[in-house]
Amino acid sequence: MSGEDESVLEQNKRLVCRFFDEAWNQGRREAITEVFTKTAVLHSRNRDCHGPAEFLHFYDIMHAQFSQISIKPIVSLAEADLACVHWRLDCVHNTTRTSVSITGISICRIKDGHFVEAWQSWDAAGLISQVPGFAVP
Repeated sequence: MSGEDESVLEQNKRLVCRFFDEAWNQGRREAITEVFTKTAVLHSRNRDCHGPAEFLHFYDIMHAQFSQISIKPIVSLAEADLACVHWRLDCVHNTTRTSVSITGISICRIKDGHFVEAWQSWDAAGLISQVPGFAVP
């Protein structure tokens, strides 16, 4: 692998980690439209979000229900045009004031410094068990 390839792989990992930090930890909604292409597709659970607008809807629902959001990368990997981050989320459910901690994995296909496709899997059952009555959007 050439030095240039390694640099692109590191850039892709940093982009995914930067996205989580800016969008979720810092609450910068605009990070979503800066990183997702207009035709990006996010595959999550049993539905897909098409483009940044659909992901913003999910983001807004989650931000309305949780505060003190902190997502920290546990490990990040990259190969070809894919970057994967295993992460941990700590937050507080606003209504019940319950502290929540779950983990998840996000895989992003990156082209020209933007997400074009992504897959995520996170512990929705763990979230529901920590906040009884919560319905995952």
